[in-house]
Amino acid sequence: QTAQLFFISQQALSATIKKLEDEFNTTFLQRTNKGVVLTEEGNYFLEQTRHILDIYFKMKDDFSYLSLNAPPILMKGELHIFCHTRILGVLLIDILEQFIKRYPQIKISLNEKENLDIIDGVSHQDCDFGIIFAPDFIFEHGENNYIPINSYSLPENIESQILFSDKFIICCSKQHPLANKDYIFQQDLDYTPMILFDSNPVMHGNSFYTFQNQQTKIFSNNIQFHKDLLLRGIVASCITSFEFRKLYLKYKNLTAIPMENYTNSNITLVTNSNHHLSPQAQLFIQMLKRYDFYQI
Repeated sequence: QTAQLFFISQQALSATIKKLEDEFNTTFLQRTNKGVVLTEEGNYFLEQTRHILDIYFKMKDDFSYLSLNAPPILMKGELHIFCHTRILGVLLIDILEQFIKRYPQIKISLNEKENLDIIDGVSHQDCDFGIIFAPDFIFEHGENNYIPINSYSLPENIESQILFSDKFIICCSKQHPLANKDYIFQQDLDYTPMILFDSNPVMHGNSFYTFQNQQTKIFSNNIQFHKDLLLRGIVASCITSFEFRKLYLKYKNLTAIPMENYTNSNITLVTNSNHHLSPQAQLFIQMLKRYDFYQI
């Protein structure tokens, strides 16, 4: 199940764990009648690894302070961020927790917006930077930034950098008719009621969002509403494996099925090429870039 969630083969995952166990001459996992669990040594290894990573990231922060010529306690100022709704619960809450603890004197203004509003806000310098969450079909990758394939024209002063790219999967109840499939093809969804994120009109014109006219489609950015409909088995949802791990893995009645030959979704940093990033923005972006998107 772990291999499926991270979309790697079970053999590759087992080989990696075995290599670690051989290196430390111990056993980290054991099988019980309740499934696979961590041994005492495994729990110790996990705890110490997290401690080592905390020290490592704190050292990186310390050197960042030096490069900005200011000790951490003196870092003050304001930071204005525009962020897409889908990223708030799965990513920004973790980053904000770290940032506020380490830089308590920096005032943060965070606004929840749609992708195109974020790009427009960054272009007009209404914020320091933006974070969007958009499928590949919305933007084609150009030499320096994205080129939209729809009628929307990207402002020339916008620069973008992909922070994380992930495959789409179908999330549904284990009692849903789709739950027994190994892979989902787009035609499997033609008559399946779906709940989808994003209300940008420019996105609704794409075939990914239209499917068949016979299909029930619900558009909402309310994550609680998504979860309630999924748990009741009323709909299926097309999300990324990253979102599934962060939002739904803890619910035993929900499952994830890979989509066959489908597109990626990218968490992307958007900045203004004519606007120099403040030290506060640079610190926040450093945290974004080193975030472990595979943690559970």
